[in-house]
Amino acid sequence: MNLQRAVCGMPGVKKSPLVALFALLFVSLFSTSCESTLDYGYYVGELNDQTILQLFALSDEAATNLDFSTYESFFAPNYVAVDAYDSNRTRIYRQDYLGMVKDIFDTAKEMMVQSMVMDIEYSATGQEALVKIQEEEKVVQFGNTRHYTSLIDVDVAIEDGWIFINKTTRTSMQVIEE
Repeated sequence: MNLQRAVCGMPGVKKSPLVALFALLFVSLFSTSCESTLDYGYYVGELNDQTILQLFALSDEAATNLDFSTYESFFAPNYVAVDAYDSNRTRIYRQDYLGMVKDIFDTAKEMMVQSMVMDIEYSATGQEALVKIQEEEKVVQFGNTRHYTSLIDVDVAIEDGWIFINKTTRTSMQVIEE
């Protein structure tokens, strides 16, 4: 271990693996990145086209890999999902939405999500953006395949460099027959 050699080779330091372990712990504490008090979001530093595209790529990857803990971290505590198509308007709050998603992730045999960003409109403050996406989703679950495409308006915000999703509004949905 190079660190052990470096620390134990210092004058006045006993050659002990325990000293090297403490030194390694000390160095690792200072080399880890700073954490925010936010327990949600993804650290990007600033809100721009590139970081928004990155957010959706990571969200799609988490859904496709059925990685619930990563997926849920992208949604703010006050997140609301709205279905506003077919003259229907349904609101689902974060806990209920993520409960449904967790059930799907736990029981799906396979899942594919692909989001294509169509347009981004930034707020005057630059701390929020309305992102229009086209999302394709395919889920194999309980021997059935659901495949559809949707148009979704996504309200994205940033706080202390952490980007997260505040609200989604599905404005249309079309089932794809296989």
